Amino acid sequence: MPHRVPPSTSGGIPPLAGYTVAVASDRRRHLLADLLESVGARTVGIQAARSVAKPDPEVLREATDRCLAGPIHELVVSSPLGLRAWLAEAERQRRVGALLARFAAARLLARDAAAADGLRALGFRQIYSTDQETTEDLLRYLAAQPLAGRRVVVQTDRMTLSESCRVLAAAGAEVIEVPTFTPSPPAEVYSLRRLFDLLWRRQVDALALLGATVTSQFREQATRAGRLPEVITALQKDVLCIAISPASAAALTELAVPVRTADRPFVEEVAEDVLTTLPSRSLHLSAGGHRLEVRGQAVVLDGRLIPMPGGPLAVLRALARRPGEVLSAAEIRDSEPTWADVDDHAVEMAVSRLRRLLKGADLIQTIVKRGYRLVA
Repeated sequence: MPHRVPPSTSGGIPPLAGYTVAVASDRRRHLLADLLESVGARTVGIQAARSVAKPDPEVLREATDRCLAGPIHELVVSSPLGLRAWLAEAERQRRVGALLARFAAARLLARDAAAADGLRALGFRQIYSTDQETTEDLLRYLAAQPLAGRRVVVQTDRMTLSESCRVLAAAGAEVIEVPTFTPSPPAEVYSLRRLFDLLWRRQVDALALLGATVTSQFREQATRAGRLPEVITALQKDVLCIAISPASAAALTELAVPVRTADRPFVEEVAEDVLTTLPSRSLHLSAGGHRLEVRGQAVVLDGRLIPMPGGPLAVLRALARRPGEVLSAAEIRDSEPTWADVDDHAVEMAVSRLRRLLKGADLIQTIVKRGYRLVA
């Protein structure tokens, strides 16, 4: 009889090969996708909201008031465009001189060379940055420093930075966020509707949500499309859901969706959580003298990765979850949420295709008038 074996790394196969992860953020292409693809994952990028580079003057005015209310110990600049918009608003308020005086007494941290050039254009010379050239990396650096009693000003150009700023506040800093963007709905909803279909068909194995506005838009659009109940079912039963922070998870956790959150609200932590959690959900078996691993959208057979379409994979997953048992066509259909309308012939065709894909390994056995099982 087939028996379960402990997970092990498959030589030469990246750890996330055979898995598909949907990355929902305020960008068409997010850094998280690069991190996941570097370890083998296929990603689907969804722009579920937008960070529009058009700040709210009243929000900037209030942020400037807070900046001028005391010393600035650390100033983080995310973008030269945002810095110019902030200073332009301060100029209209006739307070730019006072604001630059605060800058002069602060340690200046720039996301990248362009942000550093924006500060140099103001006459500043001692500017710090990190090799990664991301604002998140600057915030991670600051979070490792003693921050009690420090006033940290962060010019943010996108919504997820607000959540990363909470790490600094938790470490004892007074954090003043200067948002030089406006959160907006997505430019189009087709991508989100396509994502709902992928979730329903179980063609993605994990969903990463980056930002509270992103999750709210995801939920709102699913409701408008009439897809929310089936999306919730997919996330509750089959699809791993990971958010960058509790704030990003809130719109779904209140619907009883089990959402994992990263230890800290940084993209690298989300990537690490996906990397450690997703492979643990695969099925590892030894059957017919072959080592078999059933991943999200593929199978690893004796160290060979075999991409597999939904029908054959659903059959194999059903049999692998109940190793040694004979499953009827009806039981196999019941195991697949999208197979409500298929008949026994569709199951038979999926089994036939599965056998062709597993060439060289005769693992699927037909029991006449009863069903199918994995060979011993």
